[in-house]
Amino acid sequence: MHVRRIVPAALLAVLLAGCTSTVVGDGTPADGLRADVSDAELPVHLAGDEDTDRIARNALADVLDYWHRTFPGVFGQDFGDVEGGFWSVDPDSTDDSDLPASDCFDGDVEELAGNAFYCPPDDAVYYDRAWMTDLAGEYGPLVIAEIMAHEMGHAVQTHAGIDDAESIVAETQAECFAGSWTRWVVDGHSRHVTVRAAALDPYLLGYLYFGDPAGTDPGGDGAHGSLFDQLSSFQEGYADGPAACVAFDSDRLYTEEAAADGDDDGDLPFDDSVEHADDTLAAFWRQAFTAGFEDTPALGGSFTPPDVRAANGSGMVCGGRGEELDLEFCPEDGSVRYDTADLLEPAYDEVGDFAVDTLLGLPYGMAVRRQLGLSTDDPEAVTSVVCAAGWYARELHAGAVTAGPIEISPGDVDEAAVVLLRYATERSVLPDAGLSGFELADYFRQGFVDGGSACRL
Repeated sequence: MHVRRIVPAALLAVLLAGCTSTVVGDGTPADGLRADVSDAELPVHLAGDEDTDRIARNALADVLDYWHRTFPGVFGQDFGDVEGGFWSVDPDSTDDSDLPASDCFDGDVEELAGNAFYCPPDDAVYYDRAWMTDLAGEYGPLVIAEIMAHEMGHAVQTHAGIDDAESIVAETQAECFAGSWTRWVVDGHSRHVTVRAAALDPYLLGYLYFGDPAGTDPGGDGAHGSLFDQLSSFQEGYADGPAACVAFDSDRLYTEEAAADGDDDGDLPFDDSVEHADDTLAAFWRQAFTAGFEDTPALGGSFTPPDVRAANGSGMVCGGRGEELDLEFCPEDGSVRYDTADLLEPAYDEVGDFAVDTLLGLPYGMAVRRQLGLSTDDPEAVTSVVCAAGWYARELHAGAVTAGPIEISPGDVDEAAVVLLRYATERSVLPDAGLSGFELADYFRQGFVDGGSACRL
């Protein structure tokens, strides 16, 4: 079930600044034709003639097609029909008497406002089209298709008899199923909705809307997971298919955690956050070299922390030649340099203090690779340091960095994901590897889930 979430205003500002228009339905579908699904082919009760209902109907047709094809191989049986059908409502115009009898609401259209959900007893999907129209205006029309894919993920759980999990497992699993459908669409198998992989970046930033607020109890009724929990679940389905989603259970690694008593969830002052990030990165990498972590053996040898220093303008030109970057590892003197005014301080203000750790961790990872005798200027180096940023966040989240021990606060991993989607595709931040924010965030996910063994160090 999707319900409106409250997100920090600073994060929402980053989201809106990062959004671009996503076109759903352009491109070449599997059969080479482009045609909208008619209401006769797939009835959506009470639907109007708005684009929202057109996109929702097209998406539902393709999601049904996907599961009719895929469900038997995953669950050993047919998916069947969604017996209760699909219902589009507008709280301002739909009359209560038009609604069906339901076990999920009392016949009052206001109960359906600002929401979309699958009702298991009805075997039906209901959505507020006015609400989804507003979402599409902010995040692009792909959000409509993905909401339908998510809600149909809950239908899959009911039809397969795997719908008894706690809320956070059920919600992230449904998002994983949506990711597996999206990969099928991107690969060109759908007939009505088409999506280019590059169009996923603004949609994924939209997890700011659907993720639970920092400090939410993951065991609570209605818990959906953090922004990172939702995003990583989508990416796992996208990368590994629906069978990976079926394996979701309460032992899965979730970053959502309830805030401790007295935790004001505040950020360190900017200067303190830079100093803290420098100290924490040094502590993490010393341990990575000498002792390792539970799932990742020591890299071996000794580690010399790079000099981390502020620079700007010509000071960001490594060796006195080349581009003025906002963030870089300088091999000439082994330093990590950052531009305060053009990058680090805006990212801190707009995202939060762990954005500082994540951004500084990228050139810091290049310094590590240099000490290991590895490349620092090619696509493999880029994906490796992004993965290592995920590994770093993983060990901090687990409280496994023994110098302290050092831990992070609820919501910090969300900040890491946001700053990667928002900033890391800029040539001034990372060398160009021809990767989207979605792809970069997936390398971060691999490091967070699998540890340093995923990062090619």
